[in-house]
Amino acid sequence: MRPVFDIIALRSLVAVADEGGFRRAAESLTLSQSAVSQHVRRLEKTLGRPVVERAGRSARFTAAGRLLLDEARRILDVHDEAARRLLGSESATVVIGSAEHIADLVLPKITAAVHERMPNCQVRFRVDRSARLVEAVDRRSVDLAVYVTEAVAVEGVPVGGLPLKWYAAPGWTPPPAPAALPLAAIEEPCAVRRQALEVLAAHAVPASVICEAGYLTGVLEAARAGLGVALLAATGRGHDGLVEYPGLPPAPPIRMSAHARPGTDPAMAMNIVGTVRSLLVDLTASTPEATADTVADAHGTAWDSLTDDQWKAVVPLLPLGERGPYPEGLRDQFDGVMWHFRTGSSWRNMPARYGAWQTVHHRFQQWALAGTFESLVRASGTTVTRPHLLAPLRKAAEEERRLRVRSEPPGPDDHD
Repeated sequence: MRPVFDIIALRSLVAVADEGGFRRAAESLTLSQSAVSQHVRRLEKTLGRPVVERAGRSARFTAAGRLLLDEARRILDVHDEAARRLLGSESATVVIGSAEHIADLVLPKITAAVHERMPNCQVRFRVDRSARLVEAVDRRSVDLAVYVTEAVAVEGVPVGGLPLKWYAAPGWTPPPAPAALPLAAIEEPCAVRRQALEVLAAHAVPASVICEAGYLTGVLEAARAGLGVALLAATGRGHDGLVEYPGLPPAPPIRMSAHARPGTDPAMAMNIVGTVRSLLVDLTASTPEATADTVADAHGTAWDSLTDDQWKAVVPLLPLGERGPYPEGLRDQFDGVMWHFRTGSSWRNMPARYGAWQTVHHRFQQWALAGTFESLVRASGTTVTRPHLLAPLRKAAEEERRLRVRSEPPGPDDHD
């Protein structure tokens, strides 16, 4: 008789991977840790090779274990779906993740989108920071997440821009000049926090984060207490205990994306993506500050990219390549450089839409050694007019100066 993989043991194996260890897997399955270990040993005996190996206090999958894990997921998906169809067993459960900034707006609509495809499905939610949500999708403990694009390196499916506005407690007034504007914000890394500081810096408004919190709730409480102003999602519902604070430069919408685990029902995922896109389009249309120039131009240029007219003004300032015109990806590479200096993220975490990070980094070095970014800053009145692009351009120019100093050969006075 040919070897047979135990379906219960396979479920334990997947739980170990999804929960990050034997103890958490046992808790999620309501089993003892020794039972989960026995299940894994049973699979190793059937397979004839080790599946999990110890690494200090943790455990990691072997190459054979990773292959078995992929097959186990497929087997369980088919098994569970067959059980639902043939035995009328417990309805399926879909876990949806959402960034805090948009959760109260999208979760009810997402529930309806899931039920449109799977009427008897149970919908559970996880509200968390974007990076944690994407990690949960990759661990398969969340089926689909809606998150802030710039917060993680995963590209995902773009769903639109979330409008942002400044909020403060009723009657709040900032300290008199020259004191810095006090801000309440989520602790780093946080894309909304970075955007708030960049917008203010681009308009020469001195600002300082005087209260930072691990999650959005702490930011709201700090703003309600009158500790400072906060840049928050403009969902049309407002924020309890806060009012819009006028007089500060408008911030462009923050881009949102969706990321689904492999094996998620494609039709259901597209229902969710379409629902979120419609919501964000409606929000953008109802926000006066979110004009076409800050969201996307007629040709679909994202708010963090140059417009066609701006790009035409930038091209003549770029040095000519040694072997003739630059390749077609030049514009994406320039936007990638701007992304790096705007977000403060490492080159290695650059989203794939800009091309290979090594190529973009090499291109920056070429341009920097030619003095490109200082030229662009000087010409910013006619080229890069958007504040959120001018700020990273200035940072690129600062790095350019440092790079050129390091690259200059020593002069006669530099020798002993």
